[in-house]
Amino acid sequence: MKRLSQWPLLLMIIAYTAVWLWAAWSPVDRFGWFLENLLLVLFLVIFIILHRSFSFSYFAYFCILLFLTLHTIGAHYSYRTPIDPWLKQWFELDRAYYDRVVHFSFGFLMVIPLKEWYQQIIKVTPKMYAFISITTIFSAGAFYELIEMWVTMIVDPASGTTFIGIQGDQWDTQHDMELALYGSTIMILIATLIEKIKARSSLMQQKNSDHIKS
Repeated sequence: MKRLSQWPLLLMIIAYTAVWLWAAWSPVDRFGWFLENLLLVLFLVIFIILHRSFSFSYFAYFCILLFLTLHTIGAHYSYRTPIDPWLKQWFELDRAYYDRVVHFSFGFLMVIPLKEWYQQIIKVTPKMYAFISITTIFSAGAFYELIEMWVTMIVDPASGTTFIGIQGDQWDTQHDMELALYGSTIMILIATLIEKIKARSSLMQQKNSDHIKS
């Protein structure tokens, strides 16, 4: 994949750094914020290491930035954000749903960078790129739920339900995994439709060009 200009990427990094510093300044629950940021730091370290070897589109970088921003805001508020009362009122919900928004966003936003990464390391059909990207997102979502359980059991079992964010929903873990799956599937369908429209438009332009030349 063609290397991109670094300026837009630098601006994205600056923007996210500003959000992270704001979130780190005075979180609602410092210990909860620390736990939420453990995997974030690990992801960023791995991403920085791989950045020299792999390149992504601006859209993929923006998707990563947006997901990290949503997660960072959620961690600041211990996933009970100021917009949760509005969501409850508008949609008549019985719990704070910002965490569900982030789980959906994980699938919706991160599947494109993942697909672009797979396209650089393996050679398969376009349908297989979509399939393995969606299944990887689903697997990562399930693994994250396990990590939440392990970390809570090791670090602070007494506050387990608070950190995990069950909020009285016995199916919370399954719903979180489900939303990541839905998000990734919807984004892949949208991306596939856009690619088909672009391909058809390009083909029509080529036919028109050939007709004019003839």
